[in-house]
Amino acid sequence: MSEIIQLDYDSLRDAVDVRDRFDLYREARRDARHSYGGSMNFERRGKAEYLIRRPYGSSTRKSYGRRTPETEETLRKFLVGKAEVRDRVAALRQQLNDRARILRARDLGRVPLLTARIMRRLDDLNWLGTSLTVLGTNALYAYEAKAGVRIEAGLLATSDVDVLYDARRRLDLSGEVNGTGLVGALQSVDRSFRKTPNRPYTAANREGYMVDLLEPLDHGRTMRKGEARLSDHPDDLVATTTESSRWLLNAPKFEATTFDETGLPVRMVTIDPRVFALQKQWIVENDSSRDPLKRTRDAEQARVAATIVTRHLGLSFDDPALSGLPRSFRDLSDRWTDVPSEDPTDRW
Repeated sequence: MSEIIQLDYDSLRDAVDVRDRFDLYREARRDARHSYGGSMNFERRGKAEYLIRRPYGSSTRKSYGRRTPETEETLRKFLVGKAEVRDRVAALRQQLNDRARILRARDLGRVPLLTARIMRRLDDLNWLGTSLTVLGTNALYAYEAKAGVRIEAGLLATSDVDVLYDARRRLDLSGEVNGTGLVGALQSVDRSFRKTPNRPYTAANREGYMVDLLEPLDHGRTMRKGEARLSDHPDDLVATTTESSRWLLNAPKFEATTFDETGLPVRMVTIDPRVFALQKQWIVENDSSRDPLKRTRDAEQARVAATIVTRHLGLSFDDPALSGLPRSFRDLSDRWTDVPSEDPTDRW
């Protein structure tokens, strides 16, 4: 059985349709949050009333001045716009729900539910793709979704999520996770998540599902600023480093809309599939401490990612976009010289 199966025309059509609607849904949600989130009301200050805007997720407020016909019209337009965007979000959400069963019937619902819920939470907090990037096996869901293929299930099986933390970026901690960082965000998805006693970079829930916080190996940054963590809370995770992740912050990002097991869309931001393949191959050839069974799987995943890169996405390992990686790292692509290039006639 092939490790990579091309989706049929009907599946591709339905997936593209839902992704387009998901883009509209995300845009409407952004509009609802940033343009119409929070409240706008007249509030009494002394003997006068003032029109006050309190934005979503912010303790600040803005005054539009005393009550006048103009400020009353400003309030009216705000309330009308807020109602319209709320209706638009609800309508698009219903469309996604209606189409989820179709994607599920076509076996396009791939991402495990808990993984999907974690991705959505990180995305809602605006951490995904800014300070946090998905690594490891879960990245394959993004690659297969973008390429319009299905990867053999055995290569996707995992009970954890690895996230890479870019400690150079300032993280916006707000709302119910303020001060509790990544563990607080995970607990808003599943209250049983806790930092594990002997692995301060890992949070696990009662079923043993784990989330690992990683950072690239950077001795200079560690010496200057100390441990990389999302908050100062004692129960929050402390990032660990791995040799193979040293160059990942210089790697291009890769974004795709995937689908969870119920058929609902999930945004995933990970590393470029070429970098994924190179990193996995580096681990195979250089990490002597790696479990032999895991190393075998690493090699299989590297080859599958390289095949998707060249045959289905039409990307090149010689792309200048990868120039931030060391030459010795990029030269590992020679291991897949037998992987065929993209065949346009095979896309459908």
